[in-house]
Amino acid sequence: MPGTRGETTRKMIGLKRSDKGIRTEREHAEMKIQTALRLAAISFMLLVAGDCQLAASDQSAMTPGEDPKGAKGSIFNVDLSGKSFKFLKETVYDPQTGVGRSWHRVYWTDATSVTEVAEKVNFAGLKAPVMADFHGIDDASAKALAGGKLFVARVAVIMPDAKVPGGVIDNNRKVVGWFTPDAGKAPRGGTIEVNGKPVKVSLRRRNARIYLRRKLTPQDLAKGLWSATIQGKYMNGKFVVDSMEAAPLVDPRTVDDPHLPRILVVGDSISMNYHKAAKSALKGVANYHRNEGNCFSTFHGVNNMGLWLGNYKEKGFHWDVIQFNHGLHDLKQPYDKSKDTWGAFAVPLDVYKKNLEKEIAILKKTGATLIWCSTTPVPNSNKGRYARRKGAAREFNQAAMEVMRKHPEILVCDLHQFICENKAFDKWRTGSEVHYWGKDLQDILGKAVADVMTKAINSRKSAANKDRGSCE
Repeated sequence: MPGTRGETTRKMIGLKRSDKGIRTEREHAEMKIQTALRLAAISFMLLVAGDCQLAASDQSAMTPGEDPKGAKGSIFNVDLSGKSFKFLKETVYDPQTGVGRSWHRVYWTDATSVTEVAEKVNFAGLKAPVMADFHGIDDASAKALAGGKLFVARVAVIMPDAKVPGGVIDNNRKVVGWFTPDAGKAPRGGTIEVNGKPVKVSLRRRNARIYLRRKLTPQDLAKGLWSATIQGKYMNGKFVVDSMEAAPLVDPRTVDDPHLPRILVVGDSISMNYHKAAKSALKGVANYHRNEGNCFSTFHGVNNMGLWLGNYKEKGFHWDVIQFNHGLHDLKQPYDKSKDTWGAFAVPLDVYKKNLEKEIAILKKTGATLIWCSTTPVPNSNKGRYARRKGAAREFNQAAMEVMRKHPEILVCDLHQFICENKAFDKWRTGSEVHYWGKDLQDILGKAVADVMTKAINSRKSAANKDRGSCE
């Protein structure tokens, strides 16, 4: 029928869809299904969409049901006068209670210890001499160190606030003293004072690490964007930080073009395959971002969406377009070779649809234009322990479309059908690998995704102009 949502969507995204469904394809197993996924499935169902959003409870402290010790997350909205900040907690799920939420208000006191822990690639920029701890010293280098000769270490920890050298420790496997880097643009060695004498030191060529540990103030936290691991306790109903290790994050407000829309991609490893290509295709069109790592199944999506969305109510952290997808991890199912039978899906189809509804409820609160991206094909069944069956992607895409039809404002990027109909993927279809490692295929997928996003951006602009009306 003219004017139906399906027709509008097809015109919008420029990718063909089949009215008879999406063609069956097959995938090779990639990452293991985490054992915890099955054990925690029932508890995860207790989550509601509001658990992972900015809501009226955003300002509350962590509840006793959530263990604050060692919690990891990001710091936003530092309130110097109130001695508090909003903490976006990575681990939002408590397996004991089955509840959790992303945002918390935490507090500090004058006694709170805050330490920056940042990794460096070399010793450039250090003000020498500076206290340093070199360790990870093997037998040969321990002997060299004992003789005052050049030794090699695996790890260097720079400590600008330390004032007392510790000397040689642990049978010459560690040394702490005043250190002066070599000259040059990217030094990875230098001279350390040992028992009043200079000794040359360098880092291993492979797997070496340099860390900077220095004290931070609340004013430092207020100036930048930080990730943190916090330790603390409850005091008068508030979670108070005793100590905290923080690492600087790239602030998108300093790198994004403020004149361009912001796009977020929430996706699995397939979105990681086409990430660079899509970002390159959208250069000058949009600021392109994706969730860190793999979004895995819809259970992970419901549980971590608040983390991935970030502080979206603040300008510069907002999202104009969000593309999301789950499926390749939901559709995993074990194969019994002796019986030639397939087990249950990692996430049953009915639960998959409910999880998508929860995610959509979370995503809609951002005000962004939403794009659902269909699950990419499984070229051929892999009958291993953590297998994917040919045809399963089609079943999950059909289930997803049942959900999307309830939300006609959500656009659809039918990447599954796009791959099925594109001859460039003919060779890929003969194998059992679900990923796209070749740059040629990554570029094709990246451009297809970028085209959809560009049209979503243009549609959003048109809607905004229409809302403004005209002055005659």
